[in-house]
Amino acid sequence: MYEDKAPESVWLPKRRWRALKPAWQARHNGPAEAETLGTWLYDGFVVRAAFDRLRAFDTETGERRWTWEVPGRDVLLAMTDEVVDGVGLLAHRPDVSGGREKATVTALDVASGKELWSARQDLGRLWHSGSRLRSGTVALSGGRAMVATGASVVALDIRTGRPAWTVPHGPADEAEIGAGSDRLVLVTSHAGTATVRSVAAADGTVHWEKPLPVDGPVERVRVVAVDPLLLAVEGEGRRGPNCLLRLDADGNNATEISPPGDHGTTVPYATWVLDDARRLVTWAGDTLITFVKLPQHDYLTHLAGFSLSTGRHQWTWDDGWGIDALACHRGHVVALRHFEHENEGHVDWSCTAHVLDPADGRVVARRRLRVTADKPYTMHLHGNRMLWVSKESSLGTPPVKAFDWR
Repeated sequence: MYEDKAPESVWLPKRRWRALKPAWQARHNGPAEAETLGTWLYDGFVVRAAFDRLRAFDTETGERRWTWEVPGRDVLLAMTDEVVDGVGLLAHRPDVSGGREKATVTALDVASGKELWSARQDLGRLWHSGSRLRSGTVALSGGRAMVATGASVVALDIRTGRPAWTVPHGPADEAEIGAGSDRLVLVTSHAGTATVRSVAAADGTVHWEKPLPVDGPVERVRVVAVDPLLLAVEGEGRRGPNCLLRLDADGNNATEISPPGDHGTTVPYATWVLDDARRLVTWAGDTLITFVKLPQHDYLTHLAGFSLSTGRHQWTWDDGWGIDALACHRGHVVALRHFEHENEGHVDWSCTAHVLDPADGRVVARRRLRVTADKPYTMHLHGNRMLWVSKESSLGTPPVKAFDWR
């Protein structure tokens, strides 16, 4: 999608605004399904997760390849953001009061949908509300499957589920983990303060442990990414810090992104902005992209780019309505806007894909997609193919569909 490099003649309005038809639409079978809670894209499969099942679809054809039912009367509680070495990690619990105390962690072979192993874990002391998945509960890296509990982080062998190590973390109201580059980052919050630890995934060695470098009471800290190490901080009360932090290899504050100004304030923790909360913050090269709230607006329709190295504001982009899905692909930012409009007395649905240059926020390409009322939960981009995962799946609403970018 390096479309800003193409001759201007390629992007004349007539061609640019020709609506793309779906290359395929996955078949919906049976009654309406629950809303999407999470997704994976891995090795020719896109996986859609609901509270009671996971289904995998072939990215080339849209054919359903496997279904994994959440065991018994359990419901899905958490899943890893990514698949590592062909393995995806899930947590599920009985759907009753106190069910998190009897939670189970399960590893799946994503190519086949077969269960590799399961292990019981007490997740009852971790705060969680609502029907969304709990972020930062399970993670994969360095041959380890890791689980954050109310008392420690437990690591198991990614293939066998055998216990590998345990790192206690002491009293915590919140404990969140993220993994990558053969290390685990653990953030614990307690009584308005937070602590960050860097742990070796292989053996559980704690490389460093430091208080969160912010001034003021902390409500919650979310691990956005491990490489680079990005943390989204939600302050407690009106004087608490609300910012994004980039920490260096030793846990020191390298960049704090919370600058005041006409471009608005960062709100990287507002999970109601996007259904896929993993995409609230993303980055391309040295540019971090996040939602911002302008002083004169009560809603969030603006994206802003900030330098990861300096924290300086670089650009703000407003599509005028709102963004339903966001992703980075081939060094660009792709934003989807799905909306309804009236046409000769009939309500029609449209969707526009905007491709932004992360260096300056300039729109370098746009496409219209031929869509219906089904709202996207998220999108994945694979080569020139855009995979739209629907928020809902029912008769007339495919769970997944694909568009070829041209």
